[in-house]
Amino acid sequence: MGDLQDTLDDLAGFDWVPGIRKILNGFQEVADAATAGKLDADATQTTLTLLANPHGPDLPQALALLAAHLMTQHTNPALAFLDDDTVKTVQRLGEQHVFETAEYTPRDHPNEAAGLIYEAAEGRSQAMTYLDDAQRKELSDKVKKVNKDSQSRPR
Repeated sequence: MGDLQDTLDDLAGFDWVPGIRKILNGFQEVADAATAGKLDADATQTTLTLLANPHGPDLPQALALLAAHLMTQHTNPALAFLDDDTVKTVQRLGEQHVFETAEYTPRDHPNEAAGLIYEAAEGRSQAMTYLDDAQRKELSDKVKKVNKDSQSRPR
């Protein structure tokens, strides 16, 4: 997990900010679940779509909107001390960030991977559903025979 773990460790120094620890723990929990084999294909492709979805809401959009929320005086009273020109500039920067995140953040690769996983899972599940009872029994019998004949299987 090298780079991800290093990044999460670096960001952990900011966990004094409310909510940051939960965000970082969420990233860690997803990574740990994947490593431990606790994410199935559906959960994996769904997570990839959440990380980068060119067709709808995703985590980069949520992060950009959070940044804009923090840069708007009426949603962040901590900015009340700013003069009007600075308030307008900071809010405009937040709006620009949301726009540029939507327009320029690359989202194709995780989304394409999610699609490939989905297609492969669908093909696999369809292949399994096309077996009739006789074919399932025949396949089951073959697996039993191979397992019985296996030299490396514990007895």
